[in-house]
Amino acid sequence: MPLFYKGELVELLVAVTAVFAVFAGSFAWSLTPVSAAKLFLLAFVIYAPHELAHKFVAEYYGFPARFQISPMLLALTLISAIPYMPLKFIVPGAVRVYVHSGYSRSIDGKISAAGPLVSVALGFVALLSGLKWLAMFSGWISLFNLLPLGPLDGRKVLFWSPPFWALLMGASLFLLLLS
Repeated sequence: MPLFYKGELVELLVAVTAVFAVFAGSFAWSLTPVSAAKLFLLAFVIYAPHELAHKFVAEYYGFPARFQISPMLLALTLISAIPYMPLKFIVPGAVRVYVHSGYSRSIDGKISAAGPLVSVALGFVALLSGLKWLAMFSGWISLFNLLPLGPLDGRKVLFWSPPFWALLMGASLFLLLLS
């Protein structure tokens, strides 16, 4: 299995750029090159590790996985980048896991928990480092993804392990309260 599939890193970069556009949208008229670079770094740090955690855990369990842009979700993310848009959606793509025999609710839950777990861990490291803004964004990404709705991570984590889902949800809320 290759570490990354052809075009996968480009799609991840496009997704990170879309996330950056959402963050930058509210500041579009006042961004400097330095503040834009900081926002891009923020977008990369909170989005890429979350998605790559899903990929690498799936591959650890023997299931090929690939980050893919979703054209419809990318469009929704870019619409969210319009300045002063009241609702923001950051969902330009997701990791697609190629399942085969041996895939179970437990493995699905662990793969789904990997992203929010990395976001929570990153948030606490940021908080301990005095980077409250990074901790806050990490907490929001984790909290949103843990909602037990539709294709979000939360539904799969909750079906696999309600106690672990509650622990991650509590950690996400705690992170938001502290940041």
